[in-house]
Amino acid sequence: MMRSLLAPLLAATLALGCRATLQNDLSENEADQVLVALHGQGIGAAKEPAGGTGEARYTVTVSPEEVAPALEILRAEGLPRDDAPGLNEVFGEGGLVPTATEERARYVAALSGELSRSLRAIDGVIDARVHVALPDRRRIALDEDTPRPRASVLLKYRGAPPYEEEAVRALVAGAVQGMEPTDVAVVGVEASPAPERREANLVNLGPVTVTRGSSTALKAILGGALGLHLVLALLLVLAWRRRNAPPEPADEAAAP
Repeated sequence: MMRSLLAPLLAATLALGCRATLQNDLSENEADQVLVALHGQGIGAAKEPAGGTGEARYTVTVSPEEVAPALEILRAEGLPRDDAPGLNEVFGEGGLVPTATEERARYVAALSGELSRSLRAIDGVIDARVHVALPDRRRIALDEDTPRPRASVLLKYRGAPPYEEEAVRALVAGAVQGMEPTDVAVVGVEASPAPERREANLVNLGPVTVTRGSSTALKAILGGALGLHLVLALLLVLAWRRRNAPPEPADEAAAP
């Protein structure tokens, strides 16, 4: 009997976990960016710890029926961004002593990553990529002129360009020794229009108004709470009846 009573409660509890994983293994900053973009479009996303050791990682979940529109929004916003490693990430790693070629490649990658991060900080820039080309002085003869370093910048933005090319050239050239602003090529790409803001899909559950994606979980919570109260009330009634039941008459002694 108890199993049949607890079965609805178990089903309601399982219904609480009906969430679809949208993005996994994100840093806290990446997860927060995803949440802001989705909440701004009326999608009820949640951030949950992904577990594991080392740096904290997070998972972003949504209701199953909101997976498709959520992916469309993230694709339009370019999220989560694939951040290039900076100086701290590249040179903070331990390991064997690198060769001169490896050290140079790591420095170029770290420098490009730091510049990309700086350019992403410009309001209106959705994404930025910087490619730095440094001359290999070991392969240049003593009687040859050393070529200057060069850089290419790709900026993705929405609407009117939110930057001035001269300022971008000056920023990049100032970070690389021997580079002049004229050695920097800047390419701007306009992103596709942002998706139209979704109307919040609301439903009423009695006096409570929630999004449709949250209604299933709320129904499960309310149903589980109601079922638990009914089970407890039934147990109390049974206990009361057993306690107040009249004692059974003792068997009469058998006649001799």
